[in-house]
Amino acid sequence: MGTRLDGITDLENAVRAVTEHPGPVEIPAGPGQLVGRHLGSVPQRQVGEALRGAGADPLMMRADISIDEDIPDEGVIAVLDDHLSLAAGVGAEYLVVPRAGMGGRGRSEERIFSMLAALDEAASAHQVHLLLETEGATADEVELVEYLERAREAGTLDVDPHYVASVAWNVAASSAAGEGPAAAFERMRPLLDRAPLIVCGVDEDTVEDLFAAVPELREAAATARIIVILGRPGAAGA
Repeated sequence: MGTRLDGITDLENAVRAVTEHPGPVEIPAGPGQLVGRHLGSVPQRQVGEALRGAGADPLMMRADISIDEDIPDEGVIAVLDDHLSLAAGVGAEYLVVPRAGMGGRGRSEERIFSMLAALDEAASAHQVHLLLETEGATADEVELVEYLERAREAGTLDVDPHYVASVAWNVAASSAAGEGPAAAFERMRPLLDRAPLIVCGVDEDTVEDLFAAVPELREAAATARIIVILGRPGAAGA
C-alpha cells in the first residue's frame, strides 16, 4: 500500500514518513507541499534521491491544477508541462492530473482530448506516465484514455508504448456517484494490459471493503498491476 505526503513541507519529515511506510509514494505538488513547479533542478534531484533511498518505489506526483481549470487551454498545458518537468526531475514515474467537479467543467470532451494528446506526447518525452484521475463515474476518463491509445496505435500520437496514459481511480468519488466498484473495475480492466492502474480515495478500512467487493484487485495489488495510495476517502486528493 502506498502513502501520500500531503502537507509535508520539509525533506526530513518526508523521509521519516517514507521510512515508516516504504512502498509507493505520492507527492502532491504546489504551495504548502514538499515540491512545487519552481523548485530548482538540484533540489528536485535531491528530493527524489532521498525519498527513493528511504524506500519510495514508485514515486508519483499529483498536479495542483485540473485539466478543466478555468484558464485558457494553453495555460493549462503550460502548467501541466511544468509539472511533467518537475516529475521527471524528481524521478517520479507518474503524474496524476485531476479533473474538476462536474459543475466546474467548461470544456468539451473534444477539447479535453486535444489537450490530453499534447500532454501525453510531452509525458512520453519525459518518460513519465500521464494518469487522468477519475471524477465521479469512471466512464468519461476511461473513454478519453482509450481514445489516446487508439490515436497512438494509428500513428497520429507520438507516444512510447512504455509510457502510455492511464487513469487514477478515485474510488470514493466513483462510489459517491453511485458506481459500484465491480462495474468500475470491469470498465478499467483493459487498461491493466498497458500500464498499472492507480487506486486512490481509499483508507485502510475502505480498501479492505474494496478488495472484498472485487477480489481480483487484491491479487492485482500483490503483483503491482494496481498501485493503491491510501488517504482519507473523499474528493480527489483528499
